[in-house]
Amino acid sequence: MQIILGVTGGVAAYKSAELARLLVNLGHRVRCILTEAGARFITPLTLTSLTGEPCYGANPDQGEWRAKPSIEHVELARWAEVVAVVPATADILGKAANGLANDLLSTVLLATRAPVLWAPAMNTGMWEHPAVQANLARLRSFGHAVVDPGEGFLACGEEGSGKLAEVAVIAEAIQMHGAPKQQTLSGRRVLITAGPTQEDLDPVRTLTNRSTGTMGIELARAFRNAGARVQLVLGGDGPAPWGVETTRVRSAQQMLEACLARWADAEGLVAAAAVADQKPERQSPEKVKKGDEPETLVLLRTPDILAQLAAARRSDQWVIGFAAESQNHLKNATAKLNKKGLDAVLVNDVQNGRGFGAQANTLTPITAQGAHPPLGPLPKDRLALAVVNWWAQRLEARPD
Repeated sequence: MQIILGVTGGVAAYKSAELARLLVNLGHRVRCILTEAGARFITPLTLTSLTGEPCYGANPDQGEWRAKPSIEHVELARWAEVVAVVPATADILGKAANGLANDLLSTVLLATRAPVLWAPAMNTGMWEHPAVQANLARLRSFGHAVVDPGEGFLACGEEGSGKLAEVAVIAEAIQMHGAPKQQTLSGRRVLITAGPTQEDLDPVRTLTNRSTGTMGIELARAFRNAGARVQLVLGGDGPAPWGVETTRVRSAQQMLEACLARWADAEGLVAAAAVADQKPERQSPEKVKKGDEPETLVLLRTPDILAQLAAARRSDQWVIGFAAESQNHLKNATAKLNKKGLDAVLVNDVQNGRGFGAQANTLTPITAQGAHPPLGPLPKDRLALAVVNWWAQRLEARPD
C-alpha cells in the first residue's frame, strides 16, 4: 500500500516516527509530508531514514516548495492510496474542513481522491471545543475516517481526552481504509464468532480449550478490510479489532444468545469460535475446597451454536464453519458440512498442538463439491486474507 503520512505540529509528532516504521515493517511504502510546525518537533532526516522515501513539505535542505511546485501536490495526491494525518492538530482539521490550502499537506488533502484518515491529538479543552467537533463532523461527512484520541496525561500536564490513539490502532485503521475492497463483500453484513468459550466450575476454575481466538480475530479484520460490515462475537481475552462492532461473551450460552440476536440482520456467518462442548452439571457459587475423597465431575453438552444458526438461516444467508481435527480430517469435516447443512467448512490439523496461537496454519476448504486446494501454511493474518479472497470468488460465482 502507498501511504502519505502527514505530520503536523504537536508534541505527539514524535510518535509519527514509530508509526512510519511500523507501516514500513508491515510492507507498505510511506512518504511523509511535514508541516513547518511539525518540523519543530521532528526532523525530515528522521522520517526519511525510517521510511527510505523522501520527506516532503517543510525541509530545511530544500524549502517548503521544491522543483515543480505547481504539480508536486498533485503527484503526491495521485500516488497515495491512503492519506493519514498523525497527529492532526486543530489547525489542520480546520483548514481541511473549510477547504483552505496554504502548504503542501493541505493542498494534497484537497487534491487527493484516496481515503483520508485523521488521528487528532490536542489539549482536552481544544478537543472538546464546538468548533473542533464541528470540523470533525464535516470531515466525516466528506467520507473521512477519524481515530478518536484516548484519555490520559497530556503534555500540558492536564489529564483528560485528547491523547493520540495508540500507534498500533492507528496503523490498523490506515490498513483498513486503504485496503482494496471486494465487490461481492462490500457493504455486506457478516457475523463472525471467535475465541474460546469458558464454562465455570466455581469462581476460580473453568472448563475451556486451547484456542486463543487469533484466527477468528484476523478473519474479522480481513472481512472488515474487504468492505464488509462485521459484527464479532468474541470469547477469551484477545484484542478486538479496530472498527469492528464487538460483543464480549464468556459461556457458550452467552455466545448463542448474542448470535441469535444478530443473525437475522446478517447475510453470512463465519463460525470460527472454539466453543467448549461441555459444561459442569453444577456450578458452585463458592470455591470448591480440596478433599481427601475422589471427586466426580458430571458434564452436560453445551448448545450447538453453529447447528442452531444454520437451521434458522434464510435462503439468502450463507454459513461457513470450522473443524479442528486430529485425525480423519477430510472425512470428519465433510460429515460436519453435511450434518449441519453448511456452505463450507474450513478444516485444520490440530494434532500435536498445531494451529493454536500465533504460529502459521493451514486450512483446507470443503464444500459440496469436495475438498479444495489447501490455503497455507501462512501466518494467520495472511491466511485470513486468503480465506476472504477464496470465499469472495465463491460468492461471485454463485447464481443470484
